[in-house]
Amino acid sequence: MTEPRPSGRPKRAKKTLADGFLEAIRADFRAHGAGVIAEVRTEKPDQYLKIVLSVLPKDLHLNINSLEALSDDEIRQRIRGLEAVLRPFLEKSGVARPGLAKPGRDSEDRVSEPA
Repeated sequence: MTEPRPSGRPKRAKKTLADGFLEAIRADFRAHGAGVIAEVRTEKPDQYLKIVLSVLPKDLHLNINSLEALSDDEIRQRIRGLEAVLRPFLEKSGVARPGLAKPGRDSEDRVSEPA
């Protein structure tokens, strides 16, 4: 009986090709990575978000209903904190609107006002 011929490349050749490709990617990232990431963030924020989400752990569990246990004041405080973190990015990208709540507003805090 004749032995069946293996199809495709030998495993060693595939591994060598994959290793070479990954090393080329590593070298390219070392040379240009931070600059490219910054460029994608500013010019293509939707793609940047996809990249960020793709590297998050798949088993990341978020408790979406955790807001139910918070008081209105605690929710407002969290919103203010998120706005403080996001404001520099939004202002830099030109997305920020005048209606965004400013720190220190009165008790009628609003995330945005009608246009």
